[in-house]
Amino acid sequence: MPASRVVLLVLLCGLTFFVGLGRPAITDSDEAFYAEAAREMVVSGDWLTPYYNHEHRFEKPVLYYWLAAVAYLVVGIGEGAARFPSAVAGVVLVLTTFAGARRWYDERTGFLAGVITATSFGYIAVARQALPDLVLASFMTLATWTAFEALVVPPAAGVSRRRWWLVASGLALGAAFLTKGPVGIALPAAIVGPLAIRRCWDPGRDGSVADRLRRLTGDVVILAAVCIVVAAPWFAAMTAEHGVAYLQRFFIGENLERFATERYNVVRPVWYYLPIVAGGLLPWSPLTVFWWGPVLRVLQRARRVRPVELWLLSWAAVPLVFFSVSIGKQPRYVLAVLPPLAILLARAVVRRLRSGTPAAPVVRDPLVAGAGVLSGAVLCLFGGLVFRAQVLLQGVSAATVIAGATGLVLSGGLVAWVAVSRRQQRLPHTLAAASVVAALAVQYVVLSRPGPEPVEDLAALVRTSTSASYPYGRYAVFARNLVFYLERPHVDLASVEQVVVFLESAEPVLAVVAETDLEQVRARGVTLHEVGRVSYLNTGNLRLSTLLWPDPDLHLQTIVLVSNRSADERGVSSR
Repeated sequence: MPASRVVLLVLLCGLTFFVGLGRPAITDSDEAFYAEAAREMVVSGDWLTPYYNHEHRFEKPVLYYWLAAVAYLVVGIGEGAARFPSAVAGVVLVLTTFAGARRWYDERTGFLAGVITATSFGYIAVARQALPDLVLASFMTLATWTAFEALVVPPAAGVSRRRWWLVASGLALGAAFLTKGPVGIALPAAIVGPLAIRRCWDPGRDGSVADRLRRLTGDVVILAAVCIVVAAPWFAAMTAEHGVAYLQRFFIGENLERFATERYNVVRPVWYYLPIVAGGLLPWSPLTVFWWGPVLRVLQRARRVRPVELWLLSWAAVPLVFFSVSIGKQPRYVLAVLPPLAILLARAVVRRLRSGTPAAPVVRDPLVAGAGVLSGAVLCLFGGLVFRAQVLLQGVSAATVIAGATGLVLSGGLVAWVAVSRRQQRLPHTLAAASVVAALAVQYVVLSRPGPEPVEDLAALVRTSTSASYPYGRYAVFARNLVFYLERPHVDLASVEQVVVFLESAEPVLAVVAETDLEQVRARGVTLHEVGRVSYLNTGNLRLSTLLWPDPDLHLQTIVLVSNRSADERGVSSR
């Protein structure tokens, strides 16, 4: 790889994945599970079994916890360290996409594919969260590409070179398995396997079909052996520690049932991921209209689908179909679809803009103009939504909101202007720069605020309001992230009735309850002493509808900390 392009891509990733990584606070979403479990791993010294809230956490394998725990040991426990593995995985994904596209196409296509991956909103969003999904996507992408090189792409080197590709793929498969389980192996196998088997029947290859199948079998054995060496020891140790019941819980409950039942997620339509993929590729999605010409020529039989296009289409289609038929759907599950789409999109953009030079530009292309204007309009729309959301962004100054919204609108306008000008070849550069502006605007204006976040304010209230020996409980709010900031376990309260019983304890206790639910508790005749309250927008579950129709009464919650004892009875100052 040319060092200069790698450096540029890493610098771009620094802007989109790393700047502001320590903001906001760990959100009340799934990322709190991983941040807190890694913290408890460091504190307890138990690097085998993950714990959350001092209870076993068997839902996912151990690799993300290990990575975050190592980051804690190096730089200290904090939000940025918890999210660091995701951001690094984003860099790996970008460089893998660049390397694959460069190898299969050319330098320019490879670099643009890396830029698209580094600046797509889907990757930017997940790279800034303490979640294993981008780590999984990076390992799956690396495993798929290297398996293609070893088993499908016509060999450009000897057996020794192919074996190294196999070892690299096996290592990535094992790491993917240790990140989220069987899906990390199943999808790369389903993508590459059929094409590798089909290649055994290609005419013109050395040896008979039987010889080719034997070689393929030997290659698969190498892959499997390396994967097993990486992944099996931890699962074996967990089985020895917790029994076969752990394997049943993980493989049946956390994988098969998550895929095939409604136990973990609500049912969503089979087309659910289509808008998710389109949104994940923003602001580049409108440029997919460049695919229409080649697709039309294939349908008219004016051209054939090239082998590399078949590989990339299979790479994108298999995960999309797999997750679409799954009952359990989450937007971040489909991240593995984006790298092959980024490569195909980069190729289409390069071919569309390849004639002419910036010094001697070509005549304006109406399709490029239309796609660029649409991308610019989307960015301007985001700017408008940020401005509208000002009523929800407590603690963020009006000047900051206006600056963020203005930056988005100006960057969108610049994209649209370049698209309709005679400098259309600058469109990819402008889109990448606009995406950086959008990422930083959302990060610093919408998702975080200066000073402590509400969950940190509430944690400070708990610390100063009771002895560490007294329990605290929470009901329906700060369900996952409060324990990370208090560094001691909470009592999960699953209903108003449980809140009432908890507050009727003989010992002093604290309860964290939404103001709306607190009225029901008061109605039961429970004696309460209010300790403090915070106003809260849960950015961990922020929806587009929240920005479209911002309503403080609907989207802002008031969270109240109450006790069953007065400050004097709890033995703290009443100041």
